[in-house]
Amino acid sequence: MCDLEKRVSYYETLQKIIQRALSMALEPLTLEEQLGRMLELILSIPGLVSLGKGAIFLLDERTDGLKLIVNRGFSERQVALCSNIPQGYCLCGRAASTKKVIFAPHVDDHHDVTYTAMEDHGHYCIPILSRKRLLGVINTYVPAGHRREEIEEDFLLAISSTLAGIIERKQGELALQQAREDLDLAVRRQTSKGMFNPHTIQKLVELWRRNGQSEGYVPKPSHVERMLEVVFQASLQRKEEVGVELSVSLLPPGWADYRTEECHAMVLKFHHAIPFQVDALVALAHSFDPVTTTLGLVPAEDNPEDLEIFGTIYFNCASHHRFDAHSFNRSPDTMLTVMVRKVGCLQIFKGTEVIGGIDSGFFSEPLPPQFTDSPLAWNLLREVQNHSGYQRFGMGYWHVYRDFIDRLLLATAAKKNGGTILWLPQSLEECAWRGAEPRFSLDKVPDGAAMLESFREMEEWSAANYDQKDWHQREMSRLRLKRELMGYADLLSRLTLVDGALFLSDRLSPLTFGSMITANPWKGGIVSWVEEQFFPSVRMDLSRLGARHTSAVNFIGHCAGAIAFVISQDGPVAGLVQKDSDTIYWWPDCLGSLRDS
Repeated sequence: MCDLEKRVSYYETLQKIIQRALSMALEPLTLEEQLGRMLELILSIPGLVSLGKGAIFLLDERTDGLKLIVNRGFSERQVALCSNIPQGYCLCGRAASTKKVIFAPHVDDHHDVTYTAMEDHGHYCIPILSRKRLLGVINTYVPAGHRREEIEEDFLLAISSTLAGIIERKQGELALQQAREDLDLAVRRQTSKGMFNPHTIQKLVELWRRNGQSEGYVPKPSHVERMLEVVFQASLQRKEEVGVELSVSLLPPGWADYRTEECHAMVLKFHHAIPFQVDALVALAHSFDPVTTTLGLVPAEDNPEDLEIFGTIYFNCASHHRFDAHSFNRSPDTMLTVMVRKVGCLQIFKGTEVIGGIDSGFFSEPLPPQFTDSPLAWNLLREVQNHSGYQRFGMGYWHVYRDFIDRLLLATAAKKNGGTILWLPQSLEECAWRGAEPRFSLDKVPDGAAMLESFREMEEWSAANYDQKDWHQREMSRLRLKRELMGYADLLSRLTLVDGALFLSDRLSPLTFGSMITANPWKGGIVSWVEEQFFPSVRMDLSRLGARHTSAVNFIGHCAGAIAFVISQDGPVAGLVQKDSDTIYWWPDCLGSLRDS
């Protein structure tokens, strides 16, 4: 058969397979059943030189490795050996880590999986990709000495692309089903167990008193309960396929416009108060940013036990945080606020302080302090003490450095994409590249530490020379540098949007991004530092964490002295640092009560 005839034959066969694959995608089959049928189709293609033997692997989000889903022609021993393949291991693992086709005409040194009586053979290992995101790998066996042919490779890549769409569709269906089940569970907890029961309400009132003067204003329990119920129910709604995000605040009796020397709040008062109901919150939510604007609540005139929305309060205030990292920066401590940024997840504030949270039906007391009070910060400080900025300004420089890390984590979390930031002392760079594959390496980059040193110098001058003639001019320069630093934090956060890890030097300069972690699996234990303060024997199960956490754990175990920040798509920012050769500390929430403003 000439090359043209072969191409025409392959094209016709490809069209039939794609049509069959798309048809199967609509059948009520499990993903494993669909992949099994697809594998049989691939291995039975006329003209494609194959031994009728192969497998399909999918990416395991928990381990970041490949999990064997279906196979044809494998022995029990092969199934056991290939059930889980780390990225970079054997031919399939290399296809996954490089996201490129791997071809081998014979069993060679890259064939890490071997077994007794294994005959010589070759492989096409085809990565299954969706917009450069790895989903899995197709492995087909070819006779020993087979010659690599472009037409065969293109054919298998086309099938892989079709398969990627099927896998994403099915995984999307499963994720949607799981989300519905989680939501149903949260609602059932709320209705059947009484999530807002008297104990929860009383606990919030106690926390309110604990965070202020006990003889001051205390919200009525019935008002607290009503706020939680209505906001929670509103958080379950969607408007134009967009989730509800909002803040509501209960104001004390005799409240006035919040306009003080520190806080110039702007109040918009409705001509007629609006009943505090779910449909009203859903209608208003998308008009106001919950981080800066809250819907103000007061007792209803006709029924003081009920509540009504009198208007909105916009807090356009300078933050106490150096790089503007707090919400409701100067809101009065007599204001009770309930904020929702995620379905079924509420945060309760007394002024600017978080006093409680409710997530999927469970009440929790305030989160631990941000990472700067943990061993993660101690590791940072140990390296920062070598900087010229620390030599000049001492802890003042450290505070600027620490606050910049806060801002970077907040900017990254705000992207809601997830990512990994690996902070690396310069002395560990050689060690790092033995446990990672740099993808987008950088040469000319800003020296973030030098910028922070200049900023601290400006701060100290500004504080000490307020009466100087050129104070305003130099203060404007400081504010311009502040904006530049906040922009730099945002730039770094955007590098995390590329699949893989961002490596950041202790000088706060990006070294590489989109990098793959190849360090060997960590064999030691993982401890929650927060819990170990009270339960020193506690150990965490790594399987509870996702693929990003697993890769970060492996790297921190490989490169002692580095720090990993793992940013979830809709959850907290976790931190990891090696305690000793047997233990890694896991910090559950590096942001604590910080919120992006």
